[in-house]
Amino acid sequence: MTLTGILSYLAVINLTGFAAFGIDKYKAIHHKWRIRESALFAIAILGGSVGCLIGMRVFHHKTLHPSFRIGIPMILIVELIAGCVCVYTIRNHTPYRQDPVKVVRHELSSLSHRKESDIAKTLNVHDVFPSADNKQSVSSDITSVFADFFHDFSYHIRDFSEQGNSASVTVSLTTPDGKTLAKEYSRQVMIKQIQNSASPASVDFSLEDCYLLLGNVLKNNDYKSITSDYTITLTRSGKVWNIDSPKSLSAAVTGNFSTYVADASLFSPSEIIAIHLDTLKAFDTEQLNRYLALDFLFNSEDTSSRSVVKAIASQLLNCLDYSITSELLSEDGMDASVDLNLTSCDFSSVVYSYQEQYTAYLASSQALEDGTEGRQTHATALLTDCIATSTQTTTTPVTIHLNNDSKNWRITKSDEITTALLGNLEEALTTILTQPES
Repeated sequence: MTLTGILSYLAVINLTGFAAFGIDKYKAIHHKWRIRESALFAIAILGGSVGCLIGMRVFHHKTLHPSFRIGIPMILIVELIAGCVCVYTIRNHTPYRQDPVKVVRHELSSLSHRKESDIAKTLNVHDVFPSADNKQSVSSDITSVFADFFHDFSYHIRDFSEQGNSASVTVSLTTPDGKTLAKEYSRQVMIKQIQNSASPASVDFSLEDCYLLLGNVLKNNDYKSITSDYTITLTRSGKVWNIDSPKSLSAAVTGNFSTYVADASLFSPSEIIAIHLDTLKAFDTEQLNRYLALDFLFNSEDTSSRSVVKAIASQLLNCLDYSITSELLSEDGMDASVDLNLTSCDFSSVVYSYQEQYTAYLASSQALEDGTEGRQTHATALLTDCIATSTQTTTTPVTIHLNNDSKNWRITKSDEITTALLGNLEEALTTILTQPES
């Protein structure tokens, strides 16, 4: 019998008990044939004790009879105890797969207990990063990331309904703030990709790398929890209940992290530019050298040229700064342009200082003594020193164009930031290198 059937039966039997006492009172007043006391007790014993007790009080009937005054309340107490025992027995002896609420509780309890083996059974490694190649495998210790993910996870079953072979269970889920977590994770992914572009060897970002990075993000940040309601639908096949959409449940218990990660509008175009430039500002000189391909400006690998390149990279890092002034989206929202003021080293002032000092050197007797090779060495050392000691900067208005490829905003011209960062460097170097004995 279903829960609805049980409640309907109790309603009918208690209304019958209430009516029976009312009718018997009426017959007693009018000296008519009475209802047998055994029949009244039978109604109470069959589950109508509440209705009988209310009827006694409302109609002031049988209240002076000890058998009724004591017997009906005792029957009610026995029935309440029996009911509690039945509920407890059913809840603890019904196979959990045959109870939709138990199915939901079984799935969610493994997450709240943070037991890695149980979490791995509940949450597939591909659910968090659905865009990853399903053929990729990850090491077993990756499940420790799940334990960190569900550090503050909890749930509360709020409502339940069942109709035929369909059921729905509404739960209140306390999960990590999926959007905030997704933004920080995606920001770290972009930083890794930019750093990878400045690496001597490009490395593919695997599914395991995704989890390792997510694990670092979770360990290094304290994210607030959010609470929201989620309705889980189930379908019965034979006697077994199954959750209709396990992937949807996986998304819900992770705060919809995977949905936010896949959102092409998670970041604004200005935020993309800011992440890009902030990553460059955190580079060391070798990374910036590879990113900007500074070695190609000299087309040489000798020691003197390397010292100049290192000085240029160091000065660019010292001077690099920016301020975003505006952002413009196209009507379809798929293209954007970001205007910013980019501050870099003023290499024109470096050229001016170098020319002054080098001209003075050429006019000295020391230049004649040094010879051609010595003058070349002195020129390189002087240029390196002028670059390293320069304090002059130049700020240039720059417009960066981006396109949304339905995954994220991408800078359409990969050399736009590079050109802006270099500023007037190439022009300055051309001026120096075209001088005699430079």
